[in-house]
Amino acid sequence: MKLIALERIHFGYGFNQSEILDDLNLVVNPGECHCINGPTGSGKSSLLHLLAGELSRPYEGDVYRHPSLLVGLVMQDPNVQILRQSVGAEIAFALENLGIAADSMVEKVQDSLRRVGLYISLDTPVEVLSLGQKYRLMLAAQLVFKPSLLLLDEPWAQLDDNGVRELHTVLASLLEEGVAIVMVEHNPSAFADLVNYLWYLKDGRLENGHLEGGNIKAGSVKQFDAELDLNSRLNIKRRPRNHSGESLVKILPHHFRFVDQDCLFDCVEPLSLYSGEIVALVGDNGTGKTSLLKTLAGIQANIPTFPITLLGKRPQLGIYGADLGLLMQRPNRQLFEQSVLAELQFSLKRFKLPLSHAELILHKLGLTHLAECSPHKLSYGQQHTIALASLVCLQPKVLLLDDPFAGLDKQHVEKVVQLLQQLSAQGCAILLTSHREIPFLEVDRYWLIESGQLTDGARVIEQSNVG
Repeated sequence: MKLIALERIHFGYGFNQSEILDDLNLVVNPGECHCINGPTGSGKSSLLHLLAGELSRPYEGDVYRHPSLLVGLVMQDPNVQILRQSVGAEIAFALENLGIAADSMVEKVQDSLRRVGLYISLDTPVEVLSLGQKYRLMLAAQLVFKPSLLLLDEPWAQLDDNGVRELHTVLASLLEEGVAIVMVEHNPSAFADLVNYLWYLKDGRLENGHLEGGNIKAGSVKQFDAELDLNSRLNIKRRPRNHSGESLVKILPHHFRFVDQDCLFDCVEPLSLYSGEIVALVGDNGTGKTSLLKTLAGIQANIPTFPITLLGKRPQLGIYGADLGLLMQRPNRQLFEQSVLAELQFSLKRFKLPLSHAELILHKLGLTHLAECSPHKLSYGQQHTIALASLVCLQPKVLLLDDPFAGLDKQHVEKVVQLLQQLSAQGCAILLTSHREIPFLEVDRYWLIESGQLTDGARVIEQSNVG
């Protein structure tokens, strides 16, 4: 029995752009897990929206949907799906639309939360959740109405390792129940034992991959092999620790918390970020990584004064000019111009810097072909890269990056890594966040948020690698 079938689908976003989906075919049956991989910007998310029946533009071709088909979709940026202010109300929204009796809703909502490993009060404001927690929330909001087809966009990038393990368990149970799953994933090896069909999307068409001994193989698709299992294919490199540079960020021991709330984590030792250093801030979803970065940039609201200085000043919005750059987790919040080139040139004009920096950065990233495109029509990964490029071309003294590799394929990751290494060599201090260790980037040190403590965790990670 077919749940959904796409036949000879053609789809594009404009007359001056090539088709994103070109003669594409796909059949999904109950209990199957399909994994779609492909370059950043190749149309993977657009394909999910087509499956969900919510494309904003017309397409050519035929789509068969089983009469009983019920689709759940968790997008790459869960913020764009959120409709309610509290956790319980967000999950109950779908039940309300299905006409479920109110007296049975609470139990269903709580079961759905537990299933995704989110143990929080139903009254918790959604705005206090981290991006990874919001991804779990949106997953719970889909599972509560028991879809027959679940669509997931880049779950590995948004979840910490524990979240990935919990998701793996949930997906396995759904498949046993006959639910079909289609996921878009740059790291498909994380779900290798669940995947029945592996696809590579390029030039608008799906090409077959296959599984061998639990490992994902690409068959005849040469490009695919280069995309897979990024973490296991690149060796960890570390540069010698060198504190001869100037300390640009200083953090003294303190209790990091929001006003009138419990402590989020304790900074238990003095921490410094030196010019030319690349430091990775690693921790699980919800531990406070984003809040710390926003505090350093002077934009985090509802916090007391902490013993933190950046470029010799207490963090405050608007006092650093081009010397500080911040990349947010939601890149679309930093994009507002009509073209990619204008986006990069905006801050260059503001700080009276050479406009040629914009073209140079686009060339280094291999994105010159997007110069006249609207940044608002690009993929999540492309938006992330453009937002980063707009900061890099300013050549700041301190660069704060919140999960900068989310949504990027291997080729884009390599280009971003090269840019960061060049900035570091020029004396820029870089602090970036991640859910896990970053084997493809040479970092000087790791700061860890674990068990409610922020520490310099370089020695801990080095010892684990030896073991």
